[in-house]
Amino acid sequence: MKRILVVVIGLIAIAIVAYFSLKPRMAEKSYREGLALLDSLKYEQALEKFDRAVNLYPKQFDYLLKRGIVLAALEKDSLALPDFTKAIELDSLNFESFLYRGISNRKLSRYEQAMTDLNRAIALNDSSSKAYYQRGLLNAVLMEYDQAIKDYNHSIELDGSNVEAFFTRGEALAKLADFKGAIANYDKMIEGANATPEAYKKRGIFKLKINDFQGAISDLETARKNFPNDEDVLYNLGEAYANVKRFDDAIMVLDKAISINSNLPLAWGVKGGALLRKGEYKKAIVAFNKAISLKADYMKAYYGRGIAKAFIKDYNGSIVDFNKVIEIDPSYVQTYYNRAISRAILGKHKEAIPDYDIIIKADPKNAEAYYNRGISKMNIKEFKSGCEDFQMALELGYQPAEQMVKIYCPKENK
Repeated sequence: MKRILVVVIGLIAIAIVAYFSLKPRMAEKSYREGLALLDSLKYEQALEKFDRAVNLYPKQFDYLLKRGIVLAALEKDSLALPDFTKAIELDSLNFESFLYRGISNRKLSRYEQAMTDLNRAIALNDSSSKAYYQRGLLNAVLMEYDQAIKDYNHSIELDGSNVEAFFTRGEALAKLADFKGAIANYDKMIEGANATPEAYKKRGIFKLKINDFQGAISDLETARKNFPNDEDVLYNLGEAYANVKRFDDAIMVLDKAISINSNLPLAWGVKGGALLRKGEYKKAIVAFNKAISLKADYMKAYYGRGIAKAFIKDYNGSIVDFNKVIEIDPSYVQTYYNRAISRAILGKHKEAIPDYDIIIKADPKNAEAYYNRGISKMNIKEFKSGCEDFQMALELGYQPAEQMVKIYCPKENK
């Protein structure tokens, strides 16, 4: 019996020795298999292999780092953080663990920690295009767009093939209203081998911002082929069409955008503007009503609706809308002119005159404003001042004023 026991113990000991001698090879085999799966973007299968490697050797830097990277790729950043932290404890001079921990911290909105990690990654390896790019993303999240652009610049200098850096630099420039600078970034993407539909979309939107309507149409039509149901593409394309008086095309794509998402105030507003310019005033009012119901401070929708109401002779309604525009933005000067016209048509000449005053102060060479103010002054029997306005309108080249001078201002006409 004792002999059997000795044999069993010996076999167990041999098995234990064999296990520990094979353990490094088993861990390394799992790790290598995990790397191959990671390269093939098979993250779930790779995770299984890296789990096995870490379980066999929990203090191996490479195993922890790669498992953390896979967890982050699977959007499990909170689980990835401990792996990156353990990796840093094992090797505090390896920039990758700081880089990837910084990325995960950013994704988890731990911005202060993310900045510390990314700064450390760059300090350890200032030739890493990816590290600068990731810090640029973080600065953009923090709305530090100037700093973000500097980081993207560094990233591109180190690796000109980093397409995403061009793309995000364009977005950062646009946040600073440097639309031409943004367009230049997308130009480089499109001229090279990276002409993505998203690049056409962004460039088209920014061309619209600088009133390059034909350029915007060309880019957005290209983007639309790839994103037929993208409401941003459709809305911006509709606005570009409207600006070159292709109103039917504008309404068609805006209706498509609205069919995808009926809660788009800007799409309703631009549609209202296209209908207004087509002379379909009642339909325009319906569109503006919807836009305003979705965005209570939509100034241009109130302005457009005020114009449409004036065309259907709802002058009181137009004045209400123009009042709202002025409440939202008192500097929108053209509103005063249109309100003055509606007031004058209703016989409210005393109220109209101060509006004309504002227009003339903003544009002293506005001949029509002088002419219309002259008419309002005549109606409240301010004949001398009215004649002065007619005379000024005539001097500025507004010919209808000549007849008014002849009729009402004989002395001034001598």
